[in-house]
Amino acid sequence: MTQHRLLGIFAHPDDESFGAGGTLARYARAGVGVHVCTVTDGAGGSTESDAVQANADLSLADLRQLELECACRALGVSLWSLGYRYRDSGMEGSPDNQHPSSLYQAGLEDVARDLVRVMREVRPHVIITHDPTGGYSHPDHVKVSRAVGRAWELVADGHAFPDLVADGYMAWQPARLYYLVMPRSTIRWVIFFVRLSGKNPRRFGKNHDVDLTRFGVPDSQIDVRLDVRQYVDIKEKASRCHQSQGGGAHAWPRFLGQRALRWESFVQAFPPDAAPHRDLFEGLEHAEE
Repeated sequence: MTQHRLLGIFAHPDDESFGAGGTLARYARAGVGVHVCTVTDGAGGSTESDAVQANADLSLADLRQLELECACRALGVSLWSLGYRYRDSGMEGSPDNQHPSSLYQAGLEDVARDLVRVMREVRPHVIITHDPTGGYSHPDHVKVSRAVGRAWELVADGHAFPDLVADGYMAWQPARLYYLVMPRSTIRWVIFFVRLSGKNPRRFGKNHDVDLTRFGVPDSQIDVRLDVRQYVDIKEKASRCHQSQGGGAHAWPRFLGQRALRWESFVQAFPPDAAPHRDLFEGLEHAEE
């Protein structure tokens, strides 16, 4: 039987670890061919000064690339990078939005074409990516979600992007597309602790520009709650590679972090109207080439 393949498409270096690291580690160790595509260079993200100063000879984009490679080795996945084609756009309203090379400024069809190329080369059976809200409304997450949706429409169309076909990137139809989401119930626990510690959940994060009360998907809408408790240590190891982004450290107690990290949750976007199930590959026992 052909090996199953999973492709995670994320906006920034660190999204693969902080977000879906348990899922990627679990499937890599189950014999699935796991691949990660990172769309931006991460150069617009907030930074931990100690890590940046310790690598002052590197640009932030180069440093984040090295951190991404470290994380992918820890997770056991193959990395597909778009190089420095798209710059990190920063948060909504930041000056980075206006950078001409930012993902924010890129044409949706151009980004979709790049992702179609990767999809046709990897030929994944399952794709995971950001949900349409971007999780916390980060414009790069939102743009990647939209671009993945557009690429999904085109990847199996043999007439789409004939230059790719001429270069050997033949049409391919993945079986499923999932959005990585955070359950509303988990967000409620986080908000409770944030308030208990005297902080404002509507002005969370280093720049106080994250409103936690807007996060989360109703638990009833979640299609897959994936048990990744055996892989939390691997996820944390991969997260520590991203020292310029804090290494995944959280201010809340470890028991709360372990509770939040035990499960990773997904909504099946395509095909739509799925019944709840326990595994991203459930019912896909017979993989196509």
